[in-house]
Amino acid sequence: MMKMKNCCKFLDWWKMNSELYDLLMKSDKTQQSDQWDLLYNNLPVVIAEDANSLQAALDKLDDVGGYGYVATWKKNLFAFNTKLLSKRCGLIDENGGLLKAARVPKN
Repeated sequence: MMKMKNCCKFLDWWKMNSELYDLLMKSDKTQQSDQWDLLYNNLPVVIAEDANSLQAALDKLDDVGGYGYVATWKKNLFAFNTKLLSKRCGLIDENGGLLKAARVPKN
């Protein structure tokens, strides 16, 4: 029974993640990526559906020094500490709308 619950939770997560990804890909500023969830203006994007997946998303961005974006549902922004988050990376909503610009690496 427990495995079935975990499977259902995963399928619910995948469906939400897939919906967010599909919406993001409709933006003309996003591109597919093999290494990241997608790219936004040529910077990496990781998807964080909710506060529970935020830390994993930030850990992925640490691989590039935090230069990139976290994508999430606009309705879930209240669950994030956006002030703290904005010091680490940029933030975009489900439509590819820029909520906070990302830091850009110095050349």
